Amino acid sequence: MLFTVPFLHSNASESVPSRPPKTTSHEDLSASHVLAERRRREKLNERFIILRTLVPLVTKMDKASILGDTIEYVKQLRKKIQDLEARCRSGKRKVRRSGGGGTAAVAVAVEVSIIENDALVEVQCGNREGLLLDVMKKLRELGVEITTVQSCVEGGLFSAELRAKVKVRKANNGKKISITQVKKAIDQIISP
Repeated sequence: MLFTVPFLHSNASESVPSRPPKTTSHEDLSASHVLAERRRREKLNERFIILRTLVPLVTKMDKASILGDTIEYVKQLRKKIQDLEARCRSGKRKVRRSGGGGTAAVAVAVEVSIIENDALVEVQCGNREGLLLDVMKKLRELGVEITTVQSCVEGGLFSAELRAKVKVRKANNGKKISITQVKKAIDQIISP
């Protein structure tokens, strides 16, 4: 139809083509397919970049590693959800009774994992004023730069999850801090 429009206002003696000429050739189809495939790959690569930013501890930057690390991260999140749901259902907290005065003391738990330059620090202990700030200051002194923090206080129980980047320190002979060094430093802060 579009090919006949220019001929509508021409002389009647001129013939109007009955069909538009063929404009698609094999090369045009091939070029179109190549462009579509290139857009698909670009979109896929963009999604991998987004996925890499969402997963906190990516070991390598190739696509297979990103997918593997994402699978592990989703498994960890599912386990955390199950643990939190179980704790909510039971209504119990990790509490041990001290023998003498009958007061409840919250069990102290510190978990640290470091993979290459990425660190995850999980802390659970009794709450006190300025505890999170003290932990963050100590980590900074150790060359652990905090990137994200999730924390809460419920019924006197302090829980925090800190994600961080581990820096090489001159004070540590140009080495990164170890997991045990981080644990000991945090234990000194949170121990009563």
